Order: sequence, then structure tokens, then C-alpha cells
Amino acid sequence: MTPDAQLYNLGQLKEIDDNEDFILQVITIFLETVPSNAEALVKACAEKDWEQVYFFAHKIKANVTLLSMDMITEDVKFVEQSAKNRININMIADKVNFIDGIIKNAAGQMKKDFDFK
Repeated sequence: MTPDAQLYNLGQLKEIDDNEDFILQVITIFLETVPSNAEALVKACAEKDWEQVYFFAHKIKANVTLLSMDMITEDVKFVEQSAKNRININMIADKVNFIDGIIKNAAGQMKKDFDFK
């Protein structure tokens, strides 16, 4: 991954509604909820609370899919299903940390791209 790689894409979102106010609303909701959900995901994983890992991965999945965050979409689905079914437990932590890092970097890009403070 290059430092300036675009971590999200608005194409799918624009297919739903190309209105700038709608797009800003979705970005705002992402910034207000997803980074904190990712932090909660990391915490739940560290505590081996697989029910909460599933819960937060599930919450994150919709936003990641809507914003075409392809770098982590499959990882989020993997974490969600693995936690739900209590399988691949030894692989979850690395994926959760990767997801958290990408979400934080994507949030930074969005703040810059949309001139949020």
C-alpha cells in the first residue's frame, strides 16, 4: 500500500444518490461512528469477547461496503463470520488490527478530502 493510496471510493455511494449533501451526510456518519466502532472491535478482540467482536464487525461491514473500502471488506466479513461461529480465532486479532488501521487512515483521508476539522 502506498502512503497516498485512496482507501475508499464514492462510486457505489454516488450510484445510490449523487447529491453532495447526501454524500457529506454519509461521510459525517462514518467519521462519527466507524472509527469508534473499530476501537471497540479491537478492545473486544483483546478481551476475547467474540460476541462483541461479531457485533462490531457487523456494524462496520455496511459502511465499509458502502464506501467501497475494498482493502478491508473481505477481512471485515472474515472477522464477523469467524467470531460468530467461533472459528479461526487465532487469525482474528491480526485482521482486527489491520481493519482498525485502515479505518483510521481512511477517516484521515476523508477529513482531508472533505475539509473536516
